[in-house]
Amino acid sequence: MMPNGWSKKRISDILDRVVVPVKPEVGTYYREIGIRSHGKGIFHKEKVTSSEIGNKRVFEVIENAFVVNIVFAWEQAIAKISEKEHGFIASHRFPQFFPKKGKCDIDYLVYFFKTPKGKYLLGLASPGGAGRNKTLGQKEFDRLELNLPPCSEQRKIAQILSTWDKAIATTEKLIDASKQQKKSLMQQLLTGKKRLVDPETGKAFEGDWEKGVIADYISFSGGAQPPRATFIDHYKDGYIRLIQIRDYKSDKFLTYIPIEKAKKRCKIDDVMIGRYGPPIFQILRGIEGAYNVALIKAIPCVKIDKEFMFFFLSIEPLFEYIESFSRRTSGQTGIEMDRLKEYPLHLPTLKEQQKIASVLTAADKEIELLVAKLAHLKQEKKALMQQLLTGKRRVQVEAA
Repeated sequence: MMPNGWSKKRISDILDRVVVPVKPEVGTYYREIGIRSHGKGIFHKEKVTSSEIGNKRVFEVIENAFVVNIVFAWEQAIAKISEKEHGFIASHRFPQFFPKKGKCDIDYLVYFFKTPKGKYLLGLASPGGAGRNKTLGQKEFDRLELNLPPCSEQRKIAQILSTWDKAIATTEKLIDASKQQKKSLMQQLLTGKKRLVDPETGKAFEGDWEKGVIADYISFSGGAQPPRATFIDHYKDGYIRLIQIRDYKSDKFLTYIPIEKAKKRCKIDDVMIGRYGPPIFQILRGIEGAYNVALIKAIPCVKIDKEFMFFFLSIEPLFEYIESFSRRTSGQTGIEMDRLKEYPLHLPTLKEQQKIASVLTAADKEIELLVAKLAHLKQEKKALMQQLLTGKRRVQVEAA
């Protein structure tokens, strides 16, 4: 049922194609645009000369135009051109459109084509097989029919969704900044370049750190079988979950094996190392079940705190070191355990280790909260798009 005030419109009723040919000049550099699939927007290609462009037809990119990549339109390769693309060019594969006066809002149109309904329509207008043979046809695109609210309501809807996009972008930046801060903090704290305050004395920790290598403080084992009771949640009708690197964080593709075949098992607080890649070296935690030769358990001695060990094994310089000594086994990249064991590891007192670990754990929790917030914002925006772009939920449009 058509929402009150909405009307069915063809693309040819609401959009006009805009074409501004560009004749490349000798000695001048040009930059072309590209469009990512799945509504991920425009990206900028490297500079090219007129000779590299050759006889290819190219056109001026027009700010605020709706643009589509005809080769991947069926994968929602659509966007709105921004001021960042001023002076760029595009090939004939990127047709551009302006709205006919008072007929539609480009921002609304972009949001619409990011919905499942929009993707379906773009697929209809892209006859042919999969991949590059499935190309958007201009006539088919022009004939697409959309149920549209009045232009004023379109603008209001686009403004609301834009607000959510800004909140999402802000949260993503906060996550990136928090990760960078934690990375820097790890590098400083785990090497002694920065010393924390001892809560008992109120002064910074002092004293030299004990020098050694990983093998002096950490052993590596295939793992003994812990009591069955510790695995109640992961037993299922005589079977136990087999932890696999590619899906250890997923609940969708779980693998179970008979309990009697589970010779190696890990508990939820164990620190596990992925031995084969890609990626070459992975530190896993928060998993419980059986594991195979692809994983190995890191076991701390009495001198090293388990939390401190977990963070130390996660530092970037160690990852780079392991990568430099990677080897090939049956087409896979694996780590050299002997090289890992000889990597330098300097230890402060247990008290300072625990303080360092608590600070880094707090940083992790802050990131986890931001990640959860981001997931919530994306889910809420998705639900809101479904309501607003179908007319199930209406907005209040202020009178001019």
